[in-house]
Amino acid sequence: MVICIGRKRSEKKSKKENILKNSNVKIVIVLSVIIAIIAISGIYASTLSDQPSENNNPESDQPSENNNSEVDEGDNFAFTALDGSVKHLSDYRGKVVILDMWATWCSPCQYQMLDLKKAYDNYSRNELEILSINIDSREDVQQIQDFIGQFAQYGYELNWIFGMENDDLGDYMPSGSIPTLCMFDQKGNLYFSHAGFSPYSEIPEGFPEDTVTLVQKIEELI
Repeated sequence: MVICIGRKRSEKKSKKENILKNSNVKIVIVLSVIIAIIAISGIYASTLSDQPSENNNPESDQPSENNNSEVDEGDNFAFTALDGSVKHLSDYRGKVVILDMWATWCSPCQYQMLDLKKAYDNYSRNELEILSINIDSREDVQQIQDFIGQFAQYGYELNWIFGMENDDLGDYMPSGSIPTLCMFDQKGNLYFSHAGFSPYSEIPEGFPEDTVTLVQKIEELI
C-alpha cells in the first residue's frame, strides 16, 4: 500500500510538473506573439503630440518609401552631438550616411536600434556612418545617454553617433512619424527614405515580401 500511495503521489507530482511546464511554454509563446505584434503593428509613432504616444491611426500604418524628397540633395544640415559639439552632414562626405530620426519613448524606434546595430557592425567606418538624431525637443542629453545605457546593460553597444536636432529636420520626415530613416550617398545626396521600421536584412513575419531592406540600399551605394 505504501508503494502504491507513493506511486500515486509521484504520478500526481509528475502530472503537476508537466502542467506547470506546459503553462510556462504557453506563457513564453504568448509573450513572443505579443512582442511580434508590437513590432509589426506599432510601426509608427507621432512626434507632434503633447503626450508621448504611439499613433494608432490605421491610415498611417503603411510603410512609405520616398526616393524623391523635397529636401535639396546634399543638404548640409547641422545637429548637436552629445558632447555639445555641432556637427554637419558634410562632415561625413565619402561615406554612406544613415540619418535615423527618433525619440526615447518611441517603441518602434527601440526595435530600429537593433537593426541599425546590425548595419553598423557589418560595415567599416570608412563605408558607413549612422546619425541617430533625437527630434523631441522635450528630451535632453541625459535621457539619451540613459537610453543608450539601457541597451548596453543587455550587451548591445549603440556606439555610433547620437545627437539632438539643431537645424529643423522636418522636411526629411513628411509623414511626421518616427522612426524615419534617410540614406545619403557618399556625396551627400539623398538616396532613400522610409517612414516606419526598416529591417536590416531579415524581413519580419507579417511584412510584405518585397519590403526594402537596409542592406539592399547600402549595397547599391557601396
